[in-house]
Amino acid sequence: MFQPLSSRHRTSRAGGLTLIELMIVIAVVATLIALTAPSFKRMIDTQRLRGINAAVITDLQFARAEAASRNVIVYTEFGQDTALTLTCYVIFTGSRDDCDCGRPSGTPVCSGSGGSGSSKEIRTVRIERSLGITVGIPAPQVLDLIGFNPATGRLLVIPIDIPVPALVPFKIEVKHSVIGGFVDELEVTGRPTVCSPSSQLSGVPACS
Repeated sequence: MFQPLSSRHRTSRAGGLTLIELMIVIAVVATLIALTAPSFKRMIDTQRLRGINAAVITDLQFARAEAASRNVIVYTEFGQDTALTLTCYVIFTGSRDDCDCGRPSGTPVCSGSGGSGSSKEIRTVRIERSLGITVGIPAPQVLDLIGFNPATGRLLVIPIDIPVPALVPFKIEVKHSVIGGFVDELEVTGRPTVCSPSSQLSGVPACS
């Protein structure tokens, strides 16, 4: 049996959206995206920051273990490139003057310019500033180079030429330009602890 014309028209109308209704749906979706995008980006940046900080801690523990394994002092030096496009650190053995993680791409990190001829890069990490994250030394700390005693695992500092046992903890700052950051503190025993200035990041104790 044929449906009346008016009935068929109502069935067709109920099954779709008009152009105005479609535009309203698009506007609502666009508004939701605009509202949630900043918080979503912040979540991504926070997880990236936590990941980089965890990698720094892991690499410091790795350097300490390598000192015992190789039976030589293993150094970790923090720096940046001359163009200020990145921050970085390098783990190495040999002369403390031979290695620089801020050298241009394609240039050896360890040049042997210190005259020892035996400096060896173990690991280099570079963090682009475009990510909004930097790794470095917090003020007023001046020294940016540490070593690990191969026999005891304790922290060594190099104030002039000869490595000497550290008397105070060594600090590394991993921070985001907007979110905040972490301070990784290496005790004189060589063991790391982590805090967050002013409790900027949840789940991490506030720095004293």
